[in-house]
Amino acid sequence: MSQRRVLFVVDSLDRFGATRQIDLLTKGLSNEFDIHIAVLGLCRETVSGKALAAGSSRLGPAASALPLIDNDDSRSFHFLGAPGSANNIRSLTRSGFRLRKLIQKLQPQILHAWCQPAERVVLSASIEFDSIQKFVTELYVRPSTNMTLEAIDRKLGTPVKHYIVPHEEVKKSLVSHQYPADKIEIVAGAIGASSVDPTIARRKLIQLIGFGEDINIAGAVAPLVPRSRLKDLIWATDLLTCIRDDVHFVIFGRGSQRKRLERFAFQTEAGDHIHFIDSEVHSFDLIPGLDFFWQSHLNEPLPSAMHHAMQNDVPIVSVFGPGTKELLTPQETGFAANFGARDEFARWTKFLLEKPDEARQLAEQGRASVEGKFPVAEMVDGYRELYS
Repeated sequence: MSQRRVLFVVDSLDRFGATRQIDLLTKGLSNEFDIHIAVLGLCRETVSGKALAAGSSRLGPAASALPLIDNDDSRSFHFLGAPGSANNIRSLTRSGFRLRKLIQKLQPQILHAWCQPAERVVLSASIEFDSIQKFVTELYVRPSTNMTLEAIDRKLGTPVKHYIVPHEEVKKSLVSHQYPADKIEIVAGAIGASSVDPTIARRKLIQLIGFGEDINIAGAVAPLVPRSRLKDLIWATDLLTCIRDDVHFVIFGRGSQRKRLERFAFQTEAGDHIHFIDSEVHSFDLIPGLDFFWQSHLNEPLPSAMHHAMQNDVPIVSVFGPGTKELLTPQETGFAANFGARDEFARWTKFLLEKPDEARQLAEQGRASVEGKFPVAEMVDGYRELYS
């Protein structure tokens, strides 16, 4: 019997959590299904400055350099975004026309949209394909948007068999947007193995930010948007540098607030100590080189970047609430801060700087707490059962 064909559709491979989870899942399913992954927006990770060509399928030399994505022959990739275009509504609409042609060509039995805005594009492009089973995965708490667009999304979602979420908080978010609760299934995300050398990661970080070896580096991974609360962390850095000149803060991410955050950082006393790295996914190779990891928001329950930091013995200071309290036991596996409490991020980080033995113990306990949790096999089994 031939393998069933599954077409996953994601808007980009820029987000750490979404890219990490789709990579782990599709690798786990590749022995049983014919896996195809379509990327709607431009995949901006390049080799020698050359963008991936629209319509390319197998992972070629450029795509093999994508962080978090292994170059193997078990999955076919289709990059539908035009080189040089932005991931905006107009370009994603054009990608939607290309997606419709791809669906006609591949004739998949299962069509799986991976997060917004891929959901809207996929369901619009596949209206005429009634025989295809349709699924949507949402990893992030859904923000409030235009009520008309939300109504359109719900109407387009009528043929969706299941909405799949990793956590109860994401389910609550969808229900609050009037998605039917009986269609929403919870399948916990996974933590894959990490094999990054922390010494190499540290050396790369030092080279990127351009300072000497004797510095302490905190890092955060988040889209550069207001919901990420990155201003709180910039303020925390400003407080820390009043007493410690060796503290630096690295933000991994892209987003509409980049210039505004840079201007805000420049206006603080810590401007020279705050660094922006224009990629979430590249943080995978760099997080093990951090001295501390900061998590300032609850938009991604069970955040993948925080998992990765804990795996690699990086001490955690995080807001405490739904989605992080499953990982964080205050003062045992990390330090908890109240939402928006920039002074608490600064205070706990100062404590870790002054107490290296306690920092080491905290990191070791954090690593031990996530070992064996959220196995990839359980996530794969959950999706396989829903596909059956």
